[in-house]
Amino acid sequence: MVAREADVIVVGAGLSGLAAARAVLDAGHEPLVVEADDRVGGRILTEDVDGVPLELGAQWIGDTHHRMEALAGELGVGIYDQFEDGETTYEFAGEVLRGEAFHAKYADELAGLERVLRELDRMAETVPVEAPWTAPRADEWDRITVGQWLDGQGLGPVARTLQEICTVGILAMPTVEVSLLCLLQNIAVCGVTAELLAESEGGAQTKRFVGGTSLIPQRLAETLGDRIVLNSPVLTIDHSADRVVVGCRGGFSAVGRQVIVALAPTLAGRIMYDPPLPGVRDQLTQRMPQASAHKSFVLYDEPFWRDEGLNAQLISEIGPARMSNDSCLPDASAGPGIILCFLEGESARVAGRWPAEQRAAALRDELGRHFGPRAAAPVRIVEGEWASRQWTRGCYNANTGPCGLIHFGSALSAPIGPIKWAATETANAWAGYMEGAVEAGRRAAAECLADL
Repeated sequence: MVAREADVIVVGAGLSGLAAARAVLDAGHEPLVVEADDRVGGRILTEDVDGVPLELGAQWIGDTHHRMEALAGELGVGIYDQFEDGETTYEFAGEVLRGEAFHAKYADELAGLERVLRELDRMAETVPVEAPWTAPRADEWDRITVGQWLDGQGLGPVARTLQEICTVGILAMPTVEVSLLCLLQNIAVCGVTAELLAESEGGAQTKRFVGGTSLIPQRLAETLGDRIVLNSPVLTIDHSADRVVVGCRGGFSAVGRQVIVALAPTLAGRIMYDPPLPGVRDQLTQRMPQASAHKSFVLYDEPFWRDEGLNAQLISEIGPARMSNDSCLPDASAGPGIILCFLEGESARVAGRWPAEQRAAALRDELGRHFGPRAAAPVRIVEGEWASRQWTRGCYNANTGPCGLIHFGSALSAPIGPIKWAATETANAWAGYMEGAVEAGRRAAAECLADL
């Protein structure tokens, strides 16, 4: 059996685990990162297609993602603005309308939607980000789903569907599966609904990385050198007050004084712990499934939609993609034109399992309805599906259903002796995003350092 020793063992070489390891190293202690996959990055994955970096995983940061901006600057990774100029197209009630016409036709319904968003903001202000289960109305809000609450807000049919599409765009789960308190926590850790939902100034998807998002974890890994061990799925964690032994498939083991489990909660729950974890922690991981997301990059010779006053953003009640955007490189004039289509939640579960050609045909038809005949004849389509990836099993993050937070939420990030928890789901700022992954990793590292 091969064994290595370090002060802190980090399970998972995603962004959160790498950020944790780097913080431990910067503090003068030795980390060792153990990763199941054959690469670093976790839910960040850039695929090179004929020299074009396509973000099959995490892609954007927002204007308030200061940790990620600083990290990119430190690692020498450039940042550029997401293209937003032009109108969005909407497909509702059997017709496709450009933004101005859509807003004029459904002005009354959209006013109702704005009222609901402001109410969500007001409610989220009462939710403590570190302990949402202590909110004054936590018991009431965690016993109903987001869908139930939205159904009671008096929205018109178009506004209700639009709200569903946009909310699923954040959660990647149908609103009937997520508790209202869980959504309010998502809003609380990210600011307000405008920051979550908007792609323009102030939103969560306003900037991208030159050369691909994977440059961030790859260059972060380079600063750790040989302190990363790949192809080593963790099977067991034996722990006592001041010692941990992490056992991996293939006989490799890592011995340390502290361990950070930087995995999505449901994956962390598949490790065998000795002694076993408290029941509340295991019950929590049983109630935080990975969400469902499928990305389809549709490539053209050029971004023709820009000359037609469109931003390549669609919102459709028909699908299979419910949303899309312009995903071109910084110099779009050199080509190619790229439209990214999102299949999230139920769309990912249903259309994501169709034969590839059936899905491609449906996407071509949909894009043609929104952006014209040229959009229906792409050069190629490149897809990224996450539920089947062995060491991820879904994206973007995990959310709880009714009673998940009030009964089990306190176990999400609470240390258990030498075991500390990271991953973006445990973040107190921008949970579910790369910004949250960095925040959570650094928090877990600080907890370890305090105990060393």
